[in-house]
Amino acid sequence: MENKKDLQDRKVNTYKGGKSRKKILLLQFFSLLATILAVHLYLQWCQNGLDPALVINFVFAWHTVKFLVSTGVLLAAGLWLWALSGNIRVTNAILLFAGGAVGFATYEKMKQRNEPVYPSDLEMVKEARFLLGMLTARTQTLLILAILVCAGIFLYLLRENKMRASEKLDWKTRFALFGVSSLALFYIGQFQQEGNLLKKAYDRTAYWIPYSQQMNYYNNGFVAGFLYNFSAAPMEMPEGYSDAEISGLKEKYQAIANEINAARTQKQPQANIIYIMNESFADPLELKGIDLKLDPIPFTRALKGTSYSGAMLSQGYGGGTANIEFEALTGLSMEPFASNITTPYTQFLSSNDAFPSVVSRLEEAGYHSTAIHPFNTTMYKRKENYQTLGFDEFNYDETMVNAEKIDTNPYISDQSAYSEVIRTMENSSGKDFIHLVTMQNHTPYINKYTDLYSYQETGVEDNAIRNYLQDLSYSDQALAELVEKLKGWEEPTVVVFWGDHWPSVFGETVFSENTIQTMHETPLLIFSNFGSEQKDLGVISPIYFFSEVLKMTQTQVTPFEALLQELQKEIPAFEKTMYVKAEDGAYVSSRSDLSDEAQVVLADYDMIQYDLTAGQQISLEKGFFEIGK
Repeated sequence: MENKKDLQDRKVNTYKGGKSRKKILLLQFFSLLATILAVHLYLQWCQNGLDPALVINFVFAWHTVKFLVSTGVLLAAGLWLWALSGNIRVTNAILLFAGGAVGFATYEKMKQRNEPVYPSDLEMVKEARFLLGMLTARTQTLLILAILVCAGIFLYLLRENKMRASEKLDWKTRFALFGVSSLALFYIGQFQQEGNLLKKAYDRTAYWIPYSQQMNYYNNGFVAGFLYNFSAAPMEMPEGYSDAEISGLKEKYQAIANEINAARTQKQPQANIIYIMNESFADPLELKGIDLKLDPIPFTRALKGTSYSGAMLSQGYGGGTANIEFEALTGLSMEPFASNITTPYTQFLSSNDAFPSVVSRLEEAGYHSTAIHPFNTTMYKRKENYQTLGFDEFNYDETMVNAEKIDTNPYISDQSAYSEVIRTMENSSGKDFIHLVTMQNHTPYINKYTDLYSYQETGVEDNAIRNYLQDLSYSDQALAELVEKLKGWEEPTVVVFWGDHWPSVFGETVFSENTIQTMHETPLLIFSNFGSEQKDLGVISPIYFFSEVLKMTQTQVTPFEALLQELQKEIPAFEKTMYVKAEDGAYVSSRSDLSDEAQVVLADYDMIQYDLTAGQQISLEKGFFEIGK
């Protein structure tokens, strides 16, 4: 039997053991908190361009409350990982690795695109190899070394996982902690839902800036900005949205369509229609701060004098290709969407079985529609989205017959892509709609060519810029060859050619010497092989491209296309914070600066866009997208 003294000693040891265990758990919690703080500071540092002064001011002078609230959000994620692993050292290692990766991505994206990392960007993890290709060789090497070091540390920690029981969370604690932290993370995920208490906590001190996510992240911090971009309805419901309101708009714009159609000779388009969205195609002669000795796009410049030509107002700078493509194919602008809708392709479009577009419109007219993208199918969920938009066929890098590259450029050339367009039309017996998104001019611009323009030819020392100029030259030559082939084509054909956005290759100095508008305007051409007069389009948005094709081909319009034509008369181009006034072509920064007439038409447009993307799609039932219904 256990004597009285032994029993007393055992109780003392149990008490000491429990006290020691609590002390260890408390120390582990503080180590987790220290890791969370380090990660949070690092994310702010990367978000602020590696400027420590901005981080210090943000934390201790300007936004202390928001910093503490955001630290709590990160702590919830840390506790969830701790409950999952049971090992504080593994948890801290995962947090440091994940935080390091997100911070690095933030810094690079801000540097290349002046844009922060969004939740929807996490989809791009599947494209890690492609993203690595956008970095310099030195950065790639450092990144790979960092990954190897982190992997080594993580493996070491796993091997050292044979810790004393007192150093690990017991299963009961892990289960309880996992349940509580999971509920917390689920609630955090509802950040954009009405009444969310976390959002209300931020609202006390936050200054949300819907029109500029760069400033939104800057003012409220990385974590708050990231949460602000969580999924929500694409648009807020406009006042007065109802079946009766949509019916009224249908009648209004059907009447306008009838007036337009009375003067049009074709009920449906009869020509082949080719959309060419040329990657990073811009006109460097438009820039201040760089003095070029040569014109890299002489043919394109000459073609502007004999076709519909002007500039496109691009939603993006240094990127954003999918959004410009979305606008051109659907006639829907990014401007009315909620600020957290950054990429429709990845956030909501692919969840639709079908969606009205140029593609579905032309399908009714008997067209065969083909999308061509000389890259893989996973970028921006293109395969799913093209199916939603109604394409009959999608040719990509692995299915293209013409897939040659130039020199050491890793991307399929424009010349090959245009040859694929010709091949598609040759194999078709009827009318074609072909939508091509090129890749030749995509970043990175280091060592794309061994034979490229010299400093003497260009007046430019920067190797990356000279590689980009060589890209443009090859694009210009390929376009000249395409135009020559189409001249002899028996079928009438219309080509809409535009650059999707400026590249960031010219750097901050040149960017700062030019207006924001200049850095968002790219060349636009609409030409045919059956003869059309020259027309100055000015600056227009991608949503109007098909309207211009219908004008050129004298084709009748649907009520939706009539709405777009009325909108174009009032606002030729617009994106968030950039609106071109029809009266004088001047840019203004707010809807309130537009004329009363422009605001009325824009409100009608908002109503239809809401109905399609977040409402009941009443306009589809009413025949808003059909001829004469």
